[in-house]
Amino acid sequence: MRVLMLSHMYPSAVNPTAGIFVEEQVRALVRRGHDVRVVSPRALAPPLIPRWKAHRQVPGVEVWDGIPVLRPRKLSLPRALLGHRNSDAMLAAIARPLKRVHAAWPFDVIHAHMLVPDGWAAACVGAELDVPVLATAHRADVLDVPARSEASRRKVAQAIDSIEQIATVSDAIRQATESVGTPRRPVRVVPNGADTEVFRPIDRDEALRSLGIDADGPVISYVGKLVPRKGVMDLAEALGELSRGPNPPPTLVAAGIGELREDFERRVAELGIADRVHLLGKVPHERVATVMCAGDVFVLPSLSEGLPTVVCEAMACARPVVATAVDGTPEIVRDGETGRLVPPRDPAALAAALGEVLYDDETAARMGARALEIGLETYTWDANAALTEELYEAIRR
Repeated sequence: MRVLMLSHMYPSAVNPTAGIFVEEQVRALVRRGHDVRVVSPRALAPPLIPRWKAHRQVPGVEVWDGIPVLRPRKLSLPRALLGHRNSDAMLAAIARPLKRVHAAWPFDVIHAHMLVPDGWAAACVGAELDVPVLATAHRADVLDVPARSEASRRKVAQAIDSIEQIATVSDAIRQATESVGTPRRPVRVVPNGADTEVFRPIDRDEALRSLGIDADGPVISYVGKLVPRKGVMDLAEALGELSRGPNPPPTLVAAGIGELREDFERRVAELGIADRVHLLGKVPHERVATVMCAGDVFVLPSLSEGLPTVVCEAMACARPVVATAVDGTPEIVRDGETGRLVPPRDPAALAAALGEVLYDDETAARMGARALEIGLETYTWDANAALTEELYEAIRR
């Protein structure tokens, strides 16, 4: 089948990890024999916005990891200026390019990631070309965007009402989707996955040596942005509490960047544990597994998650997961079986759950083995592609 994948998030030379979950799905679909091409608009922004300047260097047409990628220009402004009109800007960017692609390469389905701006714009073009549209809702598009304004909520509702088939990464996101609009067909849950060629079990000490880190006690790993939504300041407090307990204090190995890095470093210094915290910054995707395997347990203290891909990846690395019970996370972390779930914004509960796993080797081994078993069975990109393929077949005209 010919699949046109539309996503404003897709890896490029400027940001090789942006939307890597979309790329993983594309690669899995190609392995199943589908012909996939990607349209991923690049930012057309005023030069006064420094962080977007680099996007001007991204080529308009390229082959990325063997996949043809078309990157038309899209007006990009701060949310306060563009707001709900971001979907209109997306439509303006993709309408003509998609029609030209379809004339030369008649695709069978458009698959958009995020209901807005991508899904709404895809539905408009799909209706004109008589091509069915599948859109995947992740989290922000049905939790954050509708809450911004009534106009934003209406735009999301319009997308839900007009898209042929909607998939969501978790049942929690399915329920959120159905609370905003009226889907044409029953919403299907298609969980994210892990690339099992990259994410696989590695001996903890071997992983630590590879990262150049010495640790004389238990180790916690974290991969994610250092931003408020990820609950990283709660993690700092939990680390402080564990360091005051009767057991050997843990070491944290963390990969990620974000606005809270300085605050996090300042807080762990105040708690007297800075020497046990290793913030690696942004690491290449192929090294993320090493970071995960450097820990005895993986932690995710988020305040909101659709279905966290990092948990799928940690499970593929045979690591137990301690996470907050928010949105779709309880659907993948089985409390007491593959890890522990705790309330969000509760550092004491987070510390207690981490301690239960860190200081009980038998429990950690049992949870890690079960996490690997379930992960390989359910949460891989090949499993994701198989479910996605079923949806393509159902809506293909």
